Amino acid sequence: ADLLLESPLDSRLLSQAARLLARMTSPHDYRAKILDYADAVPAYQAVVAHASQLASSLDDFAALLSLALDLHSGPSTLLDWEPGRREALLDTLDSVLGAPAWSAVAEASPADPVALRRTRWIRRTARQPFHHRTPAPGLRIEVAVSDPVDPSTVETRILIDGRPLVAEFFGLGPAAPPERLLDTGALHATTEPHEVELAEAYCTEGCCGALYVTIRRDGSDVVWSDWRLSNTPASRQQPPPAYRFDATAYDAEITRAENDEAWSWPARTTARLITAGLREQPDLLTRWDAQRGWTGTDFADPDAIAISFTYWPGLSSGEKDKDGTHLQFIWTLPDDNTPPETRAAAALRRLATTDPKTYADVRGGSREHAAALGYPWPEG
Repeated sequence: ADLLLESPLDSRLLSQAARLLARMTSPHDYRAKILDYADAVPAYQAVVAHASQLASSLDDFAALLSLALDLHSGPSTLLDWEPGRREALLDTLDSVLGAPAWSAVAEASPADPVALRRTRWIRRTARQPFHHRTPAPGLRIEVAVSDPVDPSTVETRILIDGRPLVAEFFGLGPAAPPERLLDTGALHATTEPHEVELAEAYCTEGCCGALYVTIRRDGSDVVWSDWRLSNTPASRQQPPPAYRFDATAYDAEITRAENDEAWSWPARTTARLITAGLREQPDLLTRWDAQRGWTGTDFADPDAIAISFTYWPGLSSGEKDKDGTHLQFIWTLPDDNTPPETRAAAALRRLATTDPKTYADVRGGSREHAAALGYPWPEG
């Protein structure tokens, strides 16, 4: 922050500062570092005040948009802001990124696949941080997708009175993805209380814990209470208070969030449709002695889809030996530019008609199990 104040028009320094601040907002490696940076507020103010001096590059657009997303609904909302200051920074970023030179970056179609992926992310995300700038009372849910060059995070940010609940009370990893909280109806409230995992530590729950809440409908209200921090370090065991929401407003917000597809990209949408199909028709896999695992976008290629399953001999006949030989398979579907609905339907048809073990790849289990079951073990 001091260097920016000394040399506010040094565009190279400004660019580096914007990217560093954006990196500090990441939930990877547990708590977002921006919350531990004493000069975060003046650094934000210096970067945003001079953002128009940047060269309107893809890297700088992505950094400024990442900062805007975090100011809007991420950990940066928890910094010690003077009234109206955070909203003013968002106004400035909106003005900068809406200028013609920056708009041209968003409208480009670069040949490089990573650059193209980032450009498409910008187009999907560019307006998100500039809606609802002033914190609204009650519950709001925002699905936030990070810059694709960052180890990609898709999290369901839960804002209560404008403050991100997971970042404030857990801070050991991002909020759960929408596939777990929205696509499954996990946040629906009924008179029967049920527990929901809202977040898991970056390293896994078994290592550093997870955040759970019990949701129930109580007359004209929905109540979030009985918080549970499993396996969480003692220094982090300060659960949120109980929250009570108007049930009508709560239901409307959950419905809005569940139907908001603006954040998703074709491969992610396809994966979600395949997941829904497998959830509705579990026999598509069990008929082949296969147990459903996870389905999502490929870790190395977010435009490809990965469908995992475990081969358990005897599963279809109810004779599965949980301690017996088994193998994990992954079926990878590369991007083919077909619409998500078409692509998902074709994948489900293939699973229904052809044993997926004949076209998926062995990715887990053991060499001994692979040999016993007659499948080649992956080398390398």
